[in-house]
Amino acid sequence: MCGISGIINKNGTKVDKEEIQGINDLIAHRGPDDEGFYFEQNFAFGHRRLSILDLSSDGHQPMHYLHKYVISYNGEVYNYIEIKEELINSGYIFHSHTDTEVILASYDKWGEECVNRFNGMWAFAIYDKEKEIIFCSRDRFGVKPFYYTQVRDKFVFGSEIKQLLEFYEDRYTFFENILKLEQSHNLIYNLKTNSFKIKRYFDIEFDKELNNLNEIESIEYIKNNLENAIELRLRSDVKVGTCLSGGLDSSSIAAIAAKKYFKKTNERFIAIHAKSIEEKTDESKYAREVAEYCNLDMIEIEPNLEDIKENIEEVVYTQEEPFGSPSIIMQYFVMKKAKEIGCTVLLDGQGGDETLLGYERYYPAYLLSLNLWDMIKGFFNSSKNSKLTLKQLIQYFNGWTYIS
Repeated sequence: MCGISGIINKNGTKVDKEEIQGINDLIAHRGPDDEGFYFEQNFAFGHRRLSILDLSSDGHQPMHYLHKYVISYNGEVYNYIEIKEELINSGYIFHSHTDTEVILASYDKWGEECVNRFNGMWAFAIYDKEKEIIFCSRDRFGVKPFYYTQVRDKFVFGSEIKQLLEFYEDRYTFFENILKLEQSHNLIYNLKTNSFKIKRYFDIEFDKELNNLNEIESIEYIKNNLENAIELRLRSDVKVGTCLSGGLDSSSIAAIAAKKYFKKTNERFIAIHAKSIEEKTDESKYAREVAEYCNLDMIEIEPNLEDIKENIEEVVYTQEEPFGSPSIIMQYFVMKKAKEIGCTVLLDGQGGDETLLGYERYYPAYLLSLNLWDMIKGFFNSSKNSKLTLKQLIQYFNGWTYIS
């Protein structure tokens, strides 16, 4: 990950270097490889870089392009190679191997519509000198953070809340006037009027054609999309590995990635597993089985209660907002180990259950689509073949009936 910072003085005065430096230093952990700044008449950009693509100084940010644009960007556009080829065919010339330069060229060619061509995760701000605007965007699912606030004649944005709290005397509120640019939205700041507007650029549309696929076709459709997604995410100039819980989602990703990674590098794919000290939540047995079958280079860590107590404040400070499960603490130790061994990029199975309806709470949605007899059989089988009691399943049914 990288980190971005920005300060706009609405009263037209220059931004103090110490001010932008201060909030940029707060996110040094996001980008240990490089830092940079850009100053204009009444605003400034800051950037912290974690080098993933093109490790040379050509990837330094804020990056300038065509003497018209300046960008501070956090993320990765996975299909940058394909977009770059299209732009080269249109006459564009590139001076680096970064996806950052591809974003700038895309903005020059397609304007605000460029984000609809990106397959990836991003949060960025582009200064457009000719239009006198700052064009900001956040990826479709909000993987990369973008926070902003307006305080004392300033518009301030950044990758983390702590950067914006610097401008408030009472820093312990939770967190009034600090907003996030929602996923699938752009924010366009007009430097002439010191006003901004927010636009949605993407929404999920229901694809009726998918309902016509049979089971085999559906499996093939998901398989092809999953393999393509993993292939794109293995594009990196640094070491890539994966989190491995032993569950279906992370195991599927690890298995596919290991095969592709070995073919590409002739090296075993790194996987990191956090073993639970509680027997009932310990999935290390499954993780080891996956690692052995897929020839993974698996590293197993086992944080104890003392480790968790020592690091809990750091986790809370880093997360900045409430999190719904203590599993985030175990993930912290996985990321910490990845840093120790120099594995800069990690794949992860987070979100698989939500995307593919893997939780028990989704059972009623399926059962309600069946005829009465099949629904009754499915109801009892659901309880028999899961952790749910009949009472819990009925409660889920009541919830779904209420929603619908």
